[in-house]
Amino acid sequence: MKNPQQHPLYVATHRLVDALDRLEYNLQYITVTQDRSQQQEKQLIIFERKNGELLQEKQQQDTAIAELQVQYDVLHKTASVVHKRLEDSIKRLTQIIEE
Repeated sequence: MKNPQQHPLYVATHRLVDALDRLEYNLQYITVTQDRSQQQEKQLIIFERKNGELLQEKQQQDTAIAELQVQYDVLHKTASVVHKRLEDSIKRLTQIIEE
């Protein structure tokens, strides 16, 4: 009889075990890859949600800044008018005192 390790059934069984080991490794690799992909998808969803919240907050701040700019412009115009009137009053008072 031949060497038992050379028997066709032994060789076939050994090849089958090797193939099953490779298959198990590949399945583990795919599982790990899928887990990473799912984690990355979850993280992406969280980032997109946070990005949307930040964009909304930025828009609200831009609106508030625009409103404040309008108020500032009105106050500046009013202050300019008051300042001009005060200068005119000072000039008139100075003229009255000098006369």
